[in-house]
Amino acid sequence: MRVPLREARVQRRVGLGMAAAALFALAVALARGDRPDGTSMWISAVSAVVSVLAFLADLLREPADTGTGTDRRQRAADELAEAVHTQWMAEARLRRLQDPEPLNVHWSRVGPPLADHDHNIRPGTALPEPRDGDQRLDRIVETFRALPSGRLVVLGGPGAGKTVLAVRFVLGALAAREPGGPVPVLFPLAGWDPGSVGLRDWLAERLAAEYPPLAAVAGQRTMARELLDAGLLLPVLDGFDELPESAHEMALRRLNAELDERLPVLLTCRAGVWARAVHDGDVLTAAEVVRLRPLDLATAQLYLERTARPDDRGSTPWTPVLRDPPPPLAEALGSPLMVALARTVYGDASRDPAELRDPERFPTATRVEEHLLDAFVPAAFGGVDGRWSPGAAHQWLRRLARDLDSAGTGRLAWWEFPAAMPRALRVIGPAVMALAASAALLVPLAEYGPGVVADWDSRPSTVLNYAGILLGLCFGLARMLPATAQTPQGLRQLARMAVKMAAAATVVAVAMGLLVPPLVGSRLGAVLTPRPAWFLNGCCFGLVLSMMFGVAGLPRRPLPLGLPWAGSPGGPRAVRASGALVFFVGLAIYGYARETVPAVTCLAAGLLLFLAGLRRGERTATPYTGPAAVLRGFRRGLLRGFVACTLIGVCVGALVGCVTGAFAAYRIHSADPHVTGELIEGWRLQETDEGDRSVHSTVREEFLLVGRTGLDEPFVVKTGARISRDEELGRFTGTVWIEEKQDEWVTVWKGGGVWKGKSVDAHNLVVALPYEAEVWLVHRPVGTVVLDAVVPFVAFGVLIGAIGGCASGVYRALNTPSDTMRAAGPRSTLRTDRDATLARSAIAALLAGGVCLVLISAMPPGGTLGTMHTEVWVQVGTSSLALSAWGRLGTARIWLALTGRAPWRLMGFLDEAHRRGVLRQSGAHYEFRHLRLQQSLAAASAPAGNGIFTSRRRRVLSAVSVPGAPPGAPPGGEPGGQE
Repeated sequence: MRVPLREARVQRRVGLGMAAAALFALAVALARGDRPDGTSMWISAVSAVVSVLAFLADLLREPADTGTGTDRRQRAADELAEAVHTQWMAEARLRRLQDPEPLNVHWSRVGPPLADHDHNIRPGTALPEPRDGDQRLDRIVETFRALPSGRLVVLGGPGAGKTVLAVRFVLGALAAREPGGPVPVLFPLAGWDPGSVGLRDWLAERLAAEYPPLAAVAGQRTMARELLDAGLLLPVLDGFDELPESAHEMALRRLNAELDERLPVLLTCRAGVWARAVHDGDVLTAAEVVRLRPLDLATAQLYLERTARPDDRGSTPWTPVLRDPPPPLAEALGSPLMVALARTVYGDASRDPAELRDPERFPTATRVEEHLLDAFVPAAFGGVDGRWSPGAAHQWLRRLARDLDSAGTGRLAWWEFPAAMPRALRVIGPAVMALAASAALLVPLAEYGPGVVADWDSRPSTVLNYAGILLGLCFGLARMLPATAQTPQGLRQLARMAVKMAAAATVVAVAMGLLVPPLVGSRLGAVLTPRPAWFLNGCCFGLVLSMMFGVAGLPRRPLPLGLPWAGSPGGPRAVRASGALVFFVGLAIYGYARETVPAVTCLAAGLLLFLAGLRRGERTATPYTGPAAVLRGFRRGLLRGFVACTLIGVCVGALVGCVTGAFAAYRIHSADPHVTGELIEGWRLQETDEGDRSVHSTVREEFLLVGRTGLDEPFVVKTGARISRDEELGRFTGTVWIEEKQDEWVTVWKGGGVWKGKSVDAHNLVVALPYEAEVWLVHRPVGTVVLDAVVPFVAFGVLIGAIGGCASGVYRALNTPSDTMRAAGPRSTLRTDRDATLARSAIAALLAGGVCLVLISAMPPGGTLGTMHTEVWVQVGTSSLALSAWGRLGTARIWLALTGRAPWRLMGFLDEAHRRGVLRQSGAHYEFRHLRLQQSLAAASAPAGNGIFTSRRRRVLSAVSVPGAPPGAPPGGEPGGQE
C-alpha cells in the first residue's frame, strides 16, 4: 500500500539530517582551530543550530493533508484495495487456486435453528430455492451482494474449503468493486478477544497493524477507524471456531451489537462449533447461513484430471485410477483438503497415483488420508527452486509437530524455542551472547580509546577478564533472575537474591585473598595486577551485572516486547526527534570534549532510538496510558533499583573488602621481619625514627612517566610494564625512592619527584617490588590494611546502586509486552521485540552513563574507581540484549542448527513452510495447515531428546502468553482447520 509523498518526506529528512551534521561538524572544526575566525565560527554555529532545529521540527511535523476528508478516505480505500489484492493474489498462487481454477465446491442453504428467520434475512420477499448455478463457488460474490442484510455465514467440516472460499470471496469482491467502494479484508478471528475489546476496535487495530499507512492519525482517529466508520470496509472473518469456546457467546453478542448497514460481514466457521455457539447464545441476526457440501466424485475426478499432466492421448495418471475408484479412495476424495493434498503429492512425475488402488495398503479411507498427509510435506518442498531438501524439511516439521502435540497448544511460538536447549545451555548461551555484544563495543574502544578500560593492559588480561565475567554471569543468570515476568519480585525475593550474591562474592573474595591479596590497597584497575586478579575481577563484574538484571526484573524466559509508544499518535515522532537530538549531543561531546565513551554511547543510543521510532510496532498487550504512566513506572523502578542495588552493592562490597583485607593483613603481619638498611634484590629498605618506611633502588633502571584517565597524578612504571595508559609523558634512567606521603605512595628520583607541580604516583612500582620488599614497605596496622581494602569496594557498591537504579527504572518503565494474540505475524513480533530491546538497552546505557559521569566528576581526582564505571554502564546496555526474547532466540537457533533439529535460517524456513502451504499464521504463532496434518506428522515422529514444548511448565507459559485464553484451554481454541 503506497503512502502519498512518503518517499519525498524521507528524502527531505535525509537531506536535512546530512546538512545539519555537516554544518555541525564545520562549527566544531572551527571552534577547535588554533586561530578560529570568530565571524565564520558564529555563522557556522548558528547555521548548525538552525539546521538541527529544522530537522527536529520536520520529524515532529504531521504529514501534509490534502483534499477533503471524503477524498482522503476514498483515496486510502483505493490504495488499501490495491494492497489487499496484491496480498491475496499471492496467497491464491501459494494455494494454486488459479492453476487452473479452484475446486468447484457447492453449498446448500441452512435454515433455523442455525440461521435467523427467513423474513429477517430477506424482509418482505419469499425466499426461493437456489438454482444449481447459485450454489457454485464462483457465484459467492453475487450471492452475497444479493443479501439485503449483507451478512453471510459459511459453515463446513474440517478441510471443507472454508478458507479457500474466503480468499476467493475477497478477490471476487475486489474485482467487482467500484472506485471508492467498500474494501473486503480478510481477518483471522483467532486474534480477537471479544471479552476485552469490541469488534470495531479490534478491526481498526488489526487493519492498522496489517497495513501500517492506515495507522496514521487524522484528528482523534486513525485512518483505519475512519474507513471502518465510513462504511468503506467489508470484513471477512475467517475461523469463528478458532476462538476459545468460552468466548463464542460473547463474540456473537458483539457481532449482533456492532454490525449495521454500513458494516457487512462474511464469517466462516465449522458446522459443529456454530451449532453449539448458537445453542448456547443466539443466531447472527439477519444472516444467511450456508453449508459447504462434500465433494462428489465427479468434481474431484475432473479437478485432478485437469491439474495433472496429459499424455498424447489426453489421459493422465489419474484417468485409470478414477475411472472406477475403490470405495476407500472415493470416500477420501470427498474432502477438498484431501483432493488438494492428492494433487500436491502426485504432482511429481516420480509418483504414480495408481498405488492408491492397492487394497492391502489402503483398505480404508483413513489409510488413504494418512498416506496423503504423510507424503504432503516432502511433495510440498520438492522442486528445483527449493532451498531446503524435502527430507530435511520433513524431519524438522515432524519434530515440531511432535513437540506441539506433546504440549497440546497447537501453536508454535518463536520465543519458546530456547526451551529446546539443555538447561545448562539456556544459561551459558545467553551469557556468551551477552559477552559477545559487550565485546563488540568495548574491545574496539579499549583498543583505540586509551584508558577506556583500565585493567585491559594486554590481550591475555582481556580474555581472562571476559572468562571471569562469563562465570559470574552464568551463576547470576541461573540463580538471581526471576523465572518469568509473572514471578513475584517482592522483598523476600530481593533478600534471597542478596544472600545468593553474598555467598558467590564470598567465594570470589576468598580466592582473591589466597591468590592476590590487596597488600597495597585496591585501586580497581589503576595499578598493575597479576593475571588471577583479571579473572576474579571479571567474576565480580559478572555477578554485579546479573544482580542488576535481576533487580530490574529481566526474566529467564522473557516474552516478546512491544514498543511503548505503539498506541500513541505522536509517540513515534517524539522518539525519532529524541534520537536525533541525542545523536547530535554525541557529536558535540566528541567534537568539544574528545570523550570517546560518552560520545559513542550517545551516537549509538541516538541512532537506535531514531530507528526504533521509525516503527509503530505491534499492538501491546496493555492499553496505551500515555507518557505520565511511563514516567511513573520509571520513577518506581528507579527508586527500587537504586535502593536495592545500593544496599546489596555496599554490603557485598564491604564483605569482599573485609575478606580480602583480612588475608592481606595476615600476609603482611606474618612475613619474616626485616631491618632498615637491608638490601633485597637491588632495593634498600629504609625506616625513620617516626616509623615512616621507604625503599630506594641501588641500580640504575629505565622508567616511564605516563598519564591515564581517572588519575589526577602521573604515575611511573618500569620500561616494558604492560598497563593501560593514555599517553607517555616522559622517560628517565636512574634510581628512584618510594615513600608514603599523605596516605599515597609517591616516588622521588634525582632531580625531584614532582612533574608540573604534581607528585608522581608510585603504586605501580610498589606492586612490582620483590615480595619481601613490598611486604616490608606496606607494613601498617591491621585496621588500616582492612580499611584500605574495604573503601574501594564500598565506593564501587555506590556506583553499582546508581547504575542499577537507572537500569531498573528504564527496564521496568519500558517493559511493555507485545500482544502476541493480535499480532500481524511472527516475523513482525520478532522485529518489534528487537527494536524495543535495542531502544530499551540504549536508553539504559545512556542514563546510566550520565549518572556515572556526574558521580565520578563529584569524586576527588585520582579516586579509586578509575574507569570501572565504563565497564559497567556499557555492559548494562549491551549484555541485556542477549537476555531478551530476540537475543535468546539467537542462541536457540545456533543450538537447534548444530544438533540438526532445525535449519540455520529458522524463521526463513518457517516462512517457507507457510509459503508452501504447510504452516499458517495465527497472530504471532505458526500453526500447521490442518490439525490432521499435525497429528499425522507427530504420529510418524519417534520420541527423542528434549522437545520445544514438552514440559508441563512450558504448557503453562504458552497459555499465559496469549491474552484472553481461558484457564485450562489452549490459546486460540482448536488448532488447524481453516481449510
